[in-house]
Amino acid sequence: MEVVAKKISKKSLFKLLTIGFTFGISVFAILCGIAAFFGTETVEWNGVYKTGIEGFLYSLLIGPVLGFLSACFIWLFTVFGLWIYSFFRPIKITFKHPIGE
Repeated sequence: MEVVAKKISKKSLFKLLTIGFTFGISVFAILCGIAAFFGTETVEWNGVYKTGIEGFLYSLLIGPVLGFLSACFIWLFTVFGLWIYSFFRPIKITFKHPIGE
């Protein structure tokens, strides 16, 4: 299914970016936390490496926070870029396996 629109809502774009970045970075952070649990220096907080259970707990905090902040930062530039793009062409979004069809 393909949707063609003049613009995409800022709220929808923010939701997509937040979900994508938060889950993606959180999975990576948890993997780093598991490695830190076993003694590797993969989690750093204020210049100090955290290992063991402390490193794992920090990774659980770092993932969602870093994902959300990254989504906010990228969202600002994406909204501006899509706003400029909307003056020249409509936006086409293709969905795979839509619900209800």
